Amino acid sequence: MEQLWIRNEVEDHTDYRPEGISDMGWLGYFVGRHEHLKYLHIKGNFVPTLDASISDVLEPFFQGMSRNKSIGELNFEGVDLLGGRVFTTLDLFFKVNRNLTSINIDECNFGEEGCRLFALALGSSTESSMKSLCLKNNNNISAEGMVDIITSLSMHTQLERLDISEIHLNTNGCIALSTLLQNSTTLLETLRLPNIELDDKGIDALVPALKNCSCLKELKLCDNPRVTTKGWKHLASILKAPNSSLKDLTMMRNRIDDEVVVAFANALMNNRTLNMLDLENANPTITEKGFQAFSKLLCDTSSVNATFLSNHNISDIDFGSTANTTNIDSLLQINGTVNTINYVAVDKKEVATIKILKHHNNFDMLPFFEWEFKVLPLMIDWFERASSVTMPENFEPNIGPRKLSSIYQFVRGMPVEHVEAYLRKELEDIKAEESQMEEKFRQRKQFLQDRRRSIVERLGQPSTK
Repeated sequence: MEQLWIRNEVEDHTDYRPEGISDMGWLGYFVGRHEHLKYLHIKGNFVPTLDASISDVLEPFFQGMSRNKSIGELNFEGVDLLGGRVFTTLDLFFKVNRNLTSINIDECNFGEEGCRLFALALGSSTESSMKSLCLKNNNNISAEGMVDIITSLSMHTQLERLDISEIHLNTNGCIALSTLLQNSTTLLETLRLPNIELDDKGIDALVPALKNCSCLKELKLCDNPRVTTKGWKHLASILKAPNSSLKDLTMMRNRIDDEVVVAFANALMNNRTLNMLDLENANPTITEKGFQAFSKLLCDTSSVNATFLSNHNISDIDFGSTANTTNIDSLLQINGTVNTINYVAVDKKEVATIKILKHHNNFDMLPFFEWEFKVLPLMIDWFERASSVTMPENFEPNIGPRKLSSIYQFVRGMPVEHVEAYLRKELEDIKAEESQMEEKFRQRKQFLQDRRRSIVERLGQPSTK
């Protein structure tokens, strides 16, 4: 057996429901000596069922369990942690278990002392095997307690996922987390901080560290309404970091307005990693100004080059079901995967090609004339490659006629432009040669004057000009 669920109601063969106080003690004994158990989930306290104190039920179990060295994922759900004594009892478990990679504690009662004892347990680990820590909806975890817990994570340099939800994280907590991210945790891929009463000072503390998290792929900051426009605009700067690998940014149910949306659109102009941005139920409501900023981000139609340099990577932006984002949705559909997708483009060069063909009916060849006839085969090759790209439904690019039109425009305009350019170049060459001749004449004249003065002085005659 590799999985064990301990709870009041048995749902499948991996569940265990204790029948008496001694059951938990014996179960802990066997868990402690089990060499193949990988997953342990404890839900509830079983006190109503066993008619005993919480301490009498849980302590014998944890005393036996503390010898286990095989459990990789430990889950507490709705468990009274006995004011933190559970972690003191499990001190040996944290010290010797080299396989423990994940701890999830949900809706449990820590108590004020429990935070300190949990931090000590985490810090006592002689192995840095833990990759995931999740603390959700837990009672009595103070802001100061979170500082202790976060600081203790410096021992776990392999940490890849940190989820702190429904817990107050004050400025000191954010500073501690920032220090952790910059100095200890270099492999973090997922950071979830929803509903932690985050404010602008917290954002300011986190941003420098987030810019340096080169492995971070998911950042969740939903339900933090205390952050203002200033704070969110500062956060947008992490998307400009050259080493950013962020793919998923969730900011649901926050105070996000058009000014913030424009800041994020600007920050994403050169970003090539972010795939998903969730701004659902933003307050106040995002208006057309914000939508236009993202439309331009996804496809700047001011020129062919601007369209080519637009963002072709982000594929899912959620403004909420009530937002009118038809144009944005159509562009996202080209970029990648969305709910209503009927076309998936993998090659971003193909995405750029589709946008150019959709939004530029006629190509202005004038800017390319300075390349002379070198550009003609490049242009023909581009159209040939475009003809092999799978187009979205209901879009006919008419590549053949457009290629002929561009060639005709180029050939027709090239002779006149070429002659004018040649004559302008010849005129510039004449002016340059005249300037060189004038300089040589000035230098020769100066030489003769100096030579004449020298001869006159040697003859002892008064010099004359």
